[in-house]
Amino acid sequence: MDSDQTIEPSRHAIAEHREIDELVEKIEQTAMSSSAWLVHMKTLQTRVLHHLNEEEHEFFQQAGKVLSAQQKEQLATAYKNEMLTA
Repeated sequence: MDSDQTIEPSRHAIAEHREIDELVEKIEQTAMSSSAWLVHMKTLQTRVLHHLNEEEHEFFQQAGKVLSAQQKEQLATAYKNEMLTA
């Protein structure tokens, strides 16, 4: 969010994360036996795959241009640590 080049993609990504979180909440609140559960799950799958595609092919490419080597290393370390505790 600190760079003009990445502010709009960052806002877009944050909005998509919120939308995904809301879908997860809907799924958690819906009985698996309900036909709505499968509809919500399919919607979630579509949104997550769309988001991942955008991150890999657009957002991360742009972020790689504006982040320093040290910032990239810090992000990688934080990500690895988070995955180890998840």
